[in-house]
Amino acid sequence: MSRARTTRNRLTVAVAVALAVTTGVLAAPATAATGAVTAPSAVAPKAVLFPADSAETAGPTGFLSRQEDGAVWTRYADGATTAFPGGDGVTHRGSAESDVVVVSKGTRHTVHDMARGGEPVVIDSPYELREVNGSTLVMVDTTTKELHLVGRTTPDGEVVDRKVTGLPAGAVPWTFYGTSPGTLGLQVSSATDGFGFAVVDVATAAVTEWYELGQYSRFGQVTPDRVLWEDGLGRTRIVDRATKQGRTLPYRARAVLGGDWLAVTDAKTVDGVTYPNSPVVLVSPEGDRKVPLLDLAGDVAPTGDGTFLVTGGTFAQGTGVFRVALDASGTPAATMIGGGRVPLEMVLEKANVPDTYRFDGTDPRVTWQTNHPDLGVSLELTHVATGRKVSLWSYYDTSIGWDGYLDQVIGAYNGAYTWKMSARPAHGVGPAAVATGTTTVRRGTGAARDFNDNTGADALVRDGSGNLLAYDLDQLNAMKDRDCHEEGCKPVVRDPAPDLLGTGWNTYTLMASPGNVAGSAAHDVVGRDRDGVLWLHRGEGQKLLPRTKVGGGWQIYDKLVGGSDLNGDGRGDLLATDTSGVLWFYASTGDAEAPFKARTKIGGGWGAYNLLTAPGNIAGAPGGDLVARDGNGVLWLYLGKGDGTFTARREVGGGWQKYSHVIPGGVDAKGVAGLYAVGPSGSALYHGTNSTTRPFEPASTLPLRSDSTRFKTFF
Repeated sequence: MSRARTTRNRLTVAVAVALAVTTGVLAAPATAATGAVTAPSAVAPKAVLFPADSAETAGPTGFLSRQEDGAVWTRYADGATTAFPGGDGVTHRGSAESDVVVVSKGTRHTVHDMARGGEPVVIDSPYELREVNGSTLVMVDTTTKELHLVGRTTPDGEVVDRKVTGLPAGAVPWTFYGTSPGTLGLQVSSATDGFGFAVVDVATAAVTEWYELGQYSRFGQVTPDRVLWEDGLGRTRIVDRATKQGRTLPYRARAVLGGDWLAVTDAKTVDGVTYPNSPVVLVSPEGDRKVPLLDLAGDVAPTGDGTFLVTGGTFAQGTGVFRVALDASGTPAATMIGGGRVPLEMVLEKANVPDTYRFDGTDPRVTWQTNHPDLGVSLELTHVATGRKVSLWSYYDTSIGWDGYLDQVIGAYNGAYTWKMSARPAHGVGPAAVATGTTTVRRGTGAARDFNDNTGADALVRDGSGNLLAYDLDQLNAMKDRDCHEEGCKPVVRDPAPDLLGTGWNTYTLMASPGNVAGSAAHDVVGRDRDGVLWLHRGEGQKLLPRTKVGGGWQIYDKLVGGSDLNGDGRGDLLATDTSGVLWFYASTGDAEAPFKARTKIGGGWGAYNLLTAPGNIAGAPGGDLVARDGNGVLWLYLGKGDGTFTARREVGGGWQKYSHVIPGGVDAKGVAGLYAVGPSGSALYHGTNSTTRPFEPASTLPLRSDSTRFKTFF
């Protein structure tokens, strides 16, 4: 099967599985079938490594490397290279342990003998090329599934097409294994015999050996003395070809260095020694010596002279091509012969994180560039002021987008962030590459009741210890009774985490959040103490400033209500009911020194209500609306006229006595407000409909419950 070109050099991490075997040597002349072949480059000095970073197949005199735009043959003797251009439909294939390179396009296959040179041999065949053995093309008739050996003795000779004999009837070729010229190993399957390993003598085109596999095997190898295959359990079966005696090794391995030393790269423990899945370890024929050679190993390419090439790397030398041979003491040793330009460790060469996020649809996605393919890239952003984080993953994409949420449910706060990008190497060796930096979120200000500076509405809660806390409504609304398992849905929040706005709030007997009454963009809070003094806490970002005194005499009121603009001046206002049941309107001034105008009377009879809330526009009236609950649990709607007064009440419905607090529930994309109701038995979100006849959608129930400790007072 043809080998697809890749855009980046990905080092395979399983030597026993990646069995590309190579050949080649001298320069080859141009061929009309594949385009001009570049002449060998100038002879490279001996001290300079070959430019190749990989070896796909190798022979006694040179090796073949894959490139984005084709393939290159490199000669050992002097580093001379021959380039084989790529192109649409062009494939390149080397022959194991020989110096033959085949360039194919369509049915035309050009065979180059890189050792001898001379005119290439052109073979035109309708079959599908699966493997090259020496100068013989191993091909399959895709119609009949029959195996053919096709060759030509001279450039002008006749094409010799021989059908392989001795395979079981109906056998289908599955996998071909690069072996030394003259012998072919392949895995086949048949309805009667299952999976089997066939050894074919190329000279006679006949099957000479057959081994039952029992199941599909991901690896096979034929040496002059042995047959090896993977048994499906991560083990290697080795059978002596002469005696048929076999043994099973508890790891994946292939025979190298004369067929005796075994190259092991799978993560297995052998005699108490654990071999990771990337470094290559050579195991002696007796199994008593284990020699680690490289920190990373990829394709193994036997050369035919008792040595082999391996694509891999070390942290000291970088990545490239290594020749493995026995030294004078008989110990395997690896010498780098090509590459060395790219470090083995993962490096984040570029980390492109926006300097500013606005979440308005114009933010660019995060991109990066690494020296090796990555197994996944993570980006962690931390809000400097609060320490809240968001972790994003690439999931093998080439970029990362941020949807503007922290913890997936809370809108990201305005302000400074630090970021940390981590790229895990796809080859699995060494630590992740890390880059850090800073960015800023500038998403503007919210429409109402935003106390954590993320433009989203919050619920203010005073707990039993007197702490004032801001709970993002998105976070509370994510408290579901059951998990969502659909792709892309928000996670369920089991334990909402608030932002602390202040302590000591038990000093207040009444509290309200009227909006931006003091003229700033942030939203403010007022509280009445036990002496009847009203205090203003101005909002600033994610905090409340020290309080300032508004004035005394507020002990006459038993309810304070804030939450919306009632007179259309763009600022929040305050409502208060006195103990005689009269409702009073305090318009805001935008002046922190005197935040409210003199009160104006709205009317009496409001003592019938035990709960008031001013959520904003619910039903489409010009101004902010008001809802009130009577002693029977019936909720009434008062539409705002836009001048601080209201229309006659309209009944919403009964059953609201189960709630201890009803507060503004935020504003949707259409500017319609809702209600958030919470009680000891649970809570619910009521979305506004912008309709006077049916002002709310059916309740969306949530499990949050009011209590006397954590969730004591909502407003």
